[in-house]
Amino acid sequence: MMGMNLNTLKMTEMGMDDKAIEPLASLTAFKAHLARLFSTFGVAIAFIAISLWVNQPLRVGLGTWLIPAEVYEILENGFNKPVPSVAQEAAKIPTNLVDNRAIDHRVLRTDAERQSVAKYLANKYKMTQAASLEFVDKAITVSREVGLDPTLILAVTAVESGFNPNAESKKGAQGLMQVMTSVHTEKYQLFGGHEAAMDPDANMRVGSLILREYIAKGGSLQAGLRLYVGASSLWIDDGGYGEKVLEERQRLKEVASYKFAYSGNPKTL
Repeated sequence: MMGMNLNTLKMTEMGMDDKAIEPLASLTAFKAHLARLFSTFGVAIAFIAISLWVNQPLRVGLGTWLIPAEVYEILENGFNKPVPSVAQEAAKIPTNLVDNRAIDHRVLRTDAERQSVAKYLANKYKMTQAASLEFVDKAITVSREVGLDPTLILAVTAVESGFNPNAESKKGAQGLMQVMTSVHTEKYQLFGGHEAAMDPDANMRVGSLILREYIAKGGSLQAGLRLYVGASSLWIDDGGYGEKVLEERQRLKEVASYKFAYSGNPKTL
C-alpha cells in the first residue's frame, strides 16, 4: 500500500510538472514570435536607413532582396500607381485618317503657355490655379498618347463637363469628357473596368481615344465632333456643339500665345 502511495505521489508530481511546463512553453513560443517580429521590423528600419546613404542601383538590389515586391513597389512609386497609357490603342487608328486640324504639336510646349492657359481656365470654370494646371498637364500627357491637340482635348472637356470629374448626365454619360460608359465599357478594361469612369486620368484617356476614333471615322474634325456628341448624321442637329468646342479651342490657343494677356480686362485670364 505504501509503494502504491509513493508511485501515485510521483505520478501526481510529474503531472503537476507537466502542467507547469505547458504555460512556460507557450511563453517561450510567444517570446520567439515577438523576436521574429522585431527582427523583421529591424530589417525594414535598417533598409530605410541604408537607402538614405547608398546609391540607386544598390538600393534597388537591397529592396528586392529584403522586402516583398509589393511593398518595394510602394516604397519606390508611392501609393499612386502609374496610369496606363492608351498610346497602343491610339496607334491602331491610322494617322492618315485623322484630320490634320485635330493635331497641333506647337501649342502648350512652354511653362509660360501652360500657366497662361491654366489661369484662363481657373477663372472661367471656377477652380483653383493648381487644379486647373493639373488638368492642363493631363491634357498634354494624353495628347501625346492619342496624337491630338491638347487644346482640343481641353476644349471638349470644358464644353462637356466644365472640368467636373463627377459630372453625370441623365443619359449615362460620365466624367470629364462625358463618356457613355455603357457603350464604351471595353475601353475601360485597361484601367480595371467601367468603375474607372469617374477617374479623371482614365476618363480623359478614354474620351480622347474615342474622339480620335470618331475623327478618323467621320473624315474630318467637325464630323468627329458631331459623332462624339451623338449626332450620327448630317441630318441630326448637334445643337451647336462642334462650334462651341472649336471656339473654346481657339480661345485657348490665343491665350497660350498671350493675345489676351494684357487686354485690360482682368476677367479675361
